[in-house]
Amino acid sequence: MRRSLALLAAAASIVAGAGVPTLASAQAWGEDPCVVSHHAAARNGAVTGGILGALVGSQLAGRGSHTEGAIIGGTVGAVAGHEIGGHSVACEAYPRGRRVHRGCHWITDSYRDRARSYEVCRGDDGYWRPR
Repeated sequence: MRRSLALLAAAASIVAGAGVPTLASAQAWGEDPCVVSHHAAARNGAVTGGILGALVGSQLAGRGSHTEGAIIGGTVGAVAGHEIGGHSVACEAYPRGRRVHRGCHWITDSYRDRARSYEVCRGDDGYWRPR
């Protein structure tokens, strides 16, 4: 039992780590990068929450009802993870002293505990690019 629990926990951590957003400066996006980041974080939260909820639910369920506990726990975990993940990403307002450009967003992301901020704007071709 402990071995399967450890394997599922390892799988959950791999799934959670796969959702770390990285943005390349030469990349062009067809959709609004804020919306894409929001959806990716919500999706990763739902997957991670569902896995962890199923594990906890199956362990807390009474004898003979582990399957039902896993289903209920997985459902509750997926919904909670989706909401938590979706609310963890937000487009930020422009910092003080920066000129606001129409059709642009100010984005701050972090990678390896280093935060960087930049502006992305929608071009005439409809793609979002760093400014």
